[in-house]
Amino acid sequence: MKNLPLSLCRFMSSMLIKVACEHSSVVAVVGKGHLPGIKKNWKQPIEVKELLSIPSPKPLISVAKIVTTLGVAVAGVAIISGIYVSSKK
Repeated sequence: MKNLPLSLCRFMSSMLIKVACEHSSVVAVVGKGHLPGIKKNWKQPIEVKELLSIPSPKPLISVAKIVTTLGVAVAGVAIISGIYVSSKK
């Protein structure tokens, strides 16, 4: 099973450690996909505020996408123009 998002597993690991430090016995039911991430992050220093912050969104359109689209459009126009010119001869 694929590992679920690392930030969620880190948060769950942090909360489980916090509860385990406060109580003598803890039972937690987690999905199978979370186990590798929880085990990996167990006893690792985790900044919970960092996990709870919302990252800034990525731009929807990148420069590479614009250049690629323009390149394809120019190539298409060149091909169609070539076909049109050759058919006129």
